[in-house]
Amino acid sequence: MAYLCPEVMLTYFHLENEQNKTWCIQKSSRNKSKKKRRDSGRPKNRKTARAGSRDGWVDEVAREDNEQSPLPPLSCISLKSLVEVETKLVYGDEQNITHKPTQSPASTSSQLMCQSSETVGPPSGPNLGFLPQIDKWLDVALQDANAHYRLEKYAIAASCFNAALRLCSKDAVLEKTFSANYEEISKVVSFIESKLVACYLRMKRPDLALKYSHRSIFNNPTHFRSHLQQAMAYRLLSNPCRAARSAMIADYVYWLSGDAKPHISKLIKLYWQGLLEEAITKEENFSVLYTPCCGNPTRNTTLQTEETFRKLHPAFTAYIFTDPYAVHVMPQTTDWSKSSSQSYILTLGFRRRQDGDFLDKLLQRKCPNFTGPRAPFMLPTREQLHQMCETLGRRILPILDFIKCTKLAGFPADSGLIERLQYADCLHGLRRVKEHTEVLQHTFTELVVAPYLQEIRPADASLLQALMADTMDTLGGKRPDQERVWNAMQKVGLIEDMLYQWEKTYMKNKALRAARKQGREGKKSKERIALRTFYQQRVYYFLV
Repeated sequence: MAYLCPEVMLTYFHLENEQNKTWCIQKSSRNKSKKKRRDSGRPKNRKTARAGSRDGWVDEVAREDNEQSPLPPLSCISLKSLVEVETKLVYGDEQNITHKPTQSPASTSSQLMCQSSETVGPPSGPNLGFLPQIDKWLDVALQDANAHYRLEKYAIAASCFNAALRLCSKDAVLEKTFSANYEEISKVVSFIESKLVACYLRMKRPDLALKYSHRSIFNNPTHFRSHLQQAMAYRLLSNPCRAARSAMIADYVYWLSGDAKPHISKLIKLYWQGLLEEAITKEENFSVLYTPCCGNPTRNTTLQTEETFRKLHPAFTAYIFTDPYAVHVMPQTTDWSKSSSQSYILTLGFRRRQDGDFLDKLLQRKCPNFTGPRAPFMLPTREQLHQMCETLGRRILPILDFIKCTKLAGFPADSGLIERLQYADCLHGLRRVKEHTEVLQHTFTELVVAPYLQEIRPADASLLQALMADTMDTLGGKRPDQERVWNAMQKVGLIEDMLYQWEKTYMKNKALRAARKQGREGKKSKERIALRTFYQQRVYYFLV
């Protein structure tokens, strides 16, 4: 049985400009920090949060008069602080990568995973000691790349790391190739790709950095710094929702390494918090409320939460959605080592109903369809593809990305993976190759990491394997004529929509026929009564 915590504390963010008191606080805080922001190189279009407490969140007892009291200002993490934390986390392991061969070619799994246990700080020593005994030519290429990187010649260093990857593709990875296993080779390749990501981030090329960060995560999903590099690339590409999720995953896999250091974990959580605040303040079409809860929320808890939301956010009540599972976590209260860590209920409110009414459909159906009615076994036209891209890319996927900022698990329900793969198909149909590839790489990364974030049920394991296989084939251009899993699921959703529509039409026609029949029977009854009355009157006149 679910219940709210004894002191019902509501963590929320206001996005309404209509509240004068909040706006005044926001305006004054902007004026005070204007000079500080100019010094830190903060962009002019960056928004500040509009309500909060000293740790970046608002905690307030739910009571009747809370809408009358002014909200305390949100101590939003500044861009300068965010960049400083980001630099420490992403570039903290930039050390001399000269490899010192060891007697044993195999490294333990704990050493391999504990790339995450490196101390964040300035360069101080070798960084490839955790790797097996690598090929001598690969070692030379890495030393050359490292020398150029230390001289801040990032373009030359990137070309050298690319040359090292080409050597890896020719089986020049480990000195004892025939005794090496796939895991060791993958982690060597992932290490090189992460260095390549660092080069592109230094060169301010987040698009290329994102591409190689996907590859690095695919080869080694448990390396937390690859997820942080991915988060930085997404932030530079103005996608704070995905950046926040990458930071959350980085924090979790860092804890999974088994040798997590508290100060690094705190930095990751601070980075996650800053990205989450940026994602929230960037949204204008909906507002959000996080309510602490123990266990899954009951019906009464949901109604109470939604009523509180209406009082706090009157401008966002056209459609209200409450996640039926209290599985959301916050960076301020998350402790992965404790099974009883604080969880939250997520409530979203929208200005327009059509922006969020798809969420209930996502939870109620196994194969939902959001692209409008069309024939299941007919190829969509170009106009339909444009409409599907607009619906998925601008209305559905951004909201699902925001929900996943604080939701670690979620495969396959409301994870957005199937919808993202369907979106990739629409992009492919419109010949938008670059976007199509990026969406597939991002989705494949999510699929690879999914088993580390949650316990996959046997019923979902086969679906996960099928999705990974089809995504890999699509990226590699293999089996292009074979139907993909997500296409089959889309057809099932379309057929399901047709059945629902037929049922709705049938029930409507049935009610209409019943009403007509009742009307005809009423008319006949009135005619019989009128005729009986007429004959009774004639008989009366005849007798008189």
